[in-house]
Amino acid sequence: MKILFYFGGFVPVGGIETFCKNLLCYLQARNYDCRLVCWGPESALLQRIEDAKVKIVRIFWQWGCRWNIPDWLLLPISLQQVKQADVILFGKLFPNKILKQLRLQAGNHTKFVYITPYRPVPPTTNQEKKYLLEALNHFDVILVQASSFEEDLRQVGYQGKIEAISYIPHQPRKLKPLPAQEQLKIGFLGRLVEDKNIPLLLEAFCRFQDEYLQASTSEGRQKRKPSLHLFGDGHLRKQLEQLVEKLGIASSVIFHGSIPNAEVEEVIASCHLFAFASRSEGQCLAALEILGCGRPIVATDAGALPDILSDSRLGRIVQSANPNEFADSLMDITKLIEQQSISPEVIRSAYLERYAPEKVGGNYEEILNSLCQRNF
Repeated sequence: MKILFYFGGFVPVGGIETFCKNLLCYLQARNYDCRLVCWGPESALLQRIEDAKVKIVRIFWQWGCRWNIPDWLLLPISLQQVKQADVILFGKLFPNKILKQLRLQAGNHTKFVYITPYRPVPPTTNQEKKYLLEALNHFDVILVQASSFEEDLRQVGYQGKIEAISYIPHQPRKLKPLPAQEQLKIGFLGRLVEDKNIPLLLEAFCRFQDEYLQASTSEGRQKRKPSLHLFGDGHLRKQLEQLVEKLGIASSVIFHGSIPNAEVEEVIASCHLFAFASRSEGQCLAALEILGCGRPIVATDAGALPDILSDSRLGRIVQSANPNEFADSLMDITKLIEQQSISPEVIRSAYLERYAPEKVGGNYEEILNSLCQRNF
């Protein structure tokens, strides 16, 4: 089976790009003929895809992505790849005119599959709804990461096939124990952008820090201030650094900047737990990587996070965007860690029950084979 990954812009660090690398490498290793069509700079992720013997068709042009200029420049050199593909996996919803061109060039047997990179956003006008539905109707099947995403697509009017399936994570390496507990370390892994709602996390951490120190005093113990480690970068960094100063927690919040993909597991292991205060999410592949490394998560009710953390052994979901409630949930998990009621071994075991890479990869194979079984 010839599988073409049509992903448009391929940033050096990103959830959908990391998922693309994981799935490409898995399928290529299973003797599928995989190719990637994209635009963007060279990166470690692309190098790992090339190392897996996947052919990449790529242009370097990035300027004008807001107007889809790179997507249009990529189109002519990718049409031959489209003609040869049995399945085309899309990691982005391209403009209708581009999708129509691809459909015209594709063979009659070629299946179009859209993998949602985030939770579908309901259109606000009838015109937007009509345009979105026209784009969605190009696909033979849409893959979503949570059952609630399917409901969103049905509300738009999409009547095609929808499958709920997790992103495929990478195979976690050797499990590392929790850091020594002389200082509690809370981590965040992701981009510093609006959707991640870092101000809520900072406010919650500020309240949690006070609660944590008060609890230790009442117990007759003297503990060091907990610290918050932000792994990732983004255009809001300066603004967030100013907020940290305003909240009076600058000495306890560390901005580490972008983390190379090869070092992600090491930074995850350096913390006791992780926190996400997102307003909106897709799968949040970072959450799967964190759980695979045996660290619990406290997160808001966004995207697929409620599905991921439905197992209480993995962490807690905060139902409202309230700093006090978030701080309370951080305190709950902290107590479980200190009581050794949860451990890296238990977390990884619970995670692998549902998200073992070979299990998720097998689910993707079943879907792809079922789409093309009439052709083979």
